Amino acid sequence: MELSYRPTVEDFREALGSRAKVSVSARRTRRLMVFAAVCMVGAAVLSLSGDDGVDLPLVVMPPLVLLLLLGQTRMQAKGLHRLAAAKGEQRIVVDESGVTVATEQGATSLTWQAAPRYAETPRLFVLLSGDKNASSITLLPKRGASGAGDTDRLRALLDQRSSRIGAARPTRAGLLAGLAGVSSSDIP
Repeated sequence: MELSYRPTVEDFREALGSRAKVSVSARRTRRLMVFAAVCMVGAAVLSLSGDDGVDLPLVVMPPLVLLLLLGQTRMQAKGLHRLAAAKGEQRIVVDESGVTVATEQGATSLTWQAAPRYAETPRLFVLLSGDKNASSITLLPKRGASGAGDTDRLRALLDQRSSRIGAARPTRAGLLAGLAGVSSSDIP
C-alpha cells in the first residue's frame, strides 16, 4: 500500500492529540498545568477581594496560563510541520514488513515492532511507539491513499500488525451475549 502527501499543521495537531491520550508525561503535564491555573485563579480572586488593592501579576497570569494551555498543541504542531514541510512530499509504503517513509532528503524504515500500536482520527492513522510516552509517531494521512478502498485495506493491515488504541472495548454484557450466541442488543 502506498501513500503520498504533503503534511499540514492539522495533521500534526491530530497526531499530537492522539499521542497525548497514551503518553504518561503528556497527561501529567496537562494535570499540572490545570492545577497551576486553578491555583492562580484562586490567588487572583483572593487578591481582588482583599482591601490592599489589586496585585496585577496575579490577575494577569491566569489568562496567560490558559492561553498557553489552549495553544500548546497548536504551537508544537506548527513547529513539527515546519520541519516536515522542509523535506517536501512524503511517500509512504506500508506492507507486511513495516513502514517506509521517503522524502526528497532520505528514507526511514520502521518494523512493526517499532510501532506496536496505532490510533485512528478522522483524517489520519497515527503509528505510535510502544514506550510509555509514545516518543515516536508516524503519520499516515488518509488523503494520501490513491484508491477508494485503500483506507479500509490500510486499516485492516494496521489491525493485523498493531494494536488500535481508543478502540471500543467490549462490555461485560456484550461478552456474555457473545458466549451465549445472542446479540448484545437483546440484553435489557
